[in-house]
Amino acid sequence: MKPVTLTDPYPSDFKPTMSVKEVQMHFEAFGFYDARMIGGSKSFYAQDHSDDLIVFNANVLMPGQGKVWYGDLNLTEDYLVLKEIAETLNTDLYVLWETDGRFGEENKPFDELVKKSVWNTAEGKPTKDWYISVRMKEKK
Repeated sequence: MKPVTLTDPYPSDFKPTMSVKEVQMHFEAFGFYDARMIGGSKSFYAQDHSDDLIVFNANVLMPGQGKVWYGDLNLTEDYLVLKEIAETLNTDLYVLWETDGRFGEENKPFDELVKKSVWNTAEGKPTKDWYISVRMKEKK
């Protein structure tokens, strides 16, 4: 069998620009590092937080920048910190499911991406019930 040599990174690997790296410093100041993991086992974490709105491998978008952060979020627990981060940046932040902000999807126009957002920092406390009652009705 021949070894496979990769010469280019995967096309949707996240490579932040310098301005995005500056934005990421705001996230890091609040303990939100890139590729953040909130539990060793996603299934056990979800089971232990069954009423929470959890977005594993979430993508966070910012107007004028696009994708600025990725990692695991428990929005029910993390939403106040995300609101603080948005406040320090003087903007709203939009959280997307993994597949809506990766695998080439992140290259779509910003307005198209935010329509798929799970939650944004201009909204109230997100829970699983909130998501079902608000976002799922919007999709119908």
